Amino acid sequence: MNNLYEALNTFLADQTVLSMKIHNVHWYMVGEGFFPMHKEMDKLYDQAQENIDLVAERLLVLGAKPLGSLKEMLARTSVEELSDTHVNVVEGVQSLIADFDRLYNLALHIVKEAENVEDPGTADHFTAISQDLGKTLWMLKAYTHNAK
Repeated sequence: MNNLYEALNTFLADQTVLSMKIHNVHWYMVGEGFFPMHKEMDKLYDQAQENIDLVAERLLVLGAKPLGSLKEMLARTSVEELSDTHVNVVEGVQSLIADFDRLYNLALHIVKEAENVEDPGTADHFTAISQDLGKTLWMLKAYTHNAK
């Protein structure tokens, strides 16, 4: 179970830092596509918050301890923070793609880890999360498809 707990805490850290990065894109993006993408960032942020709560509570249900400080999250995450400067809408979206890709692949890994330890609850949660992340990743890539 320790591998599963570690993976869940890594997901928690990545999702928490990505949530802040989404907020920065939301606040600082400028240019063509601002209005629709501004609303989309709200949706991505809301989904991130749901995932954060679900993962932390799942760890507690399993008798494990979720990371509880930003310091711990920053030490664990592979998500690079975004500075507080204006960014073109497409560049802002592009800055999120690699992070969503890593999170998607981590979710798939967690499904396998959960199945290995016969934890269908976690496997089910992360099957759903991976489906949502996969769709989001597809949409972000489609939005930036013709960007240079």
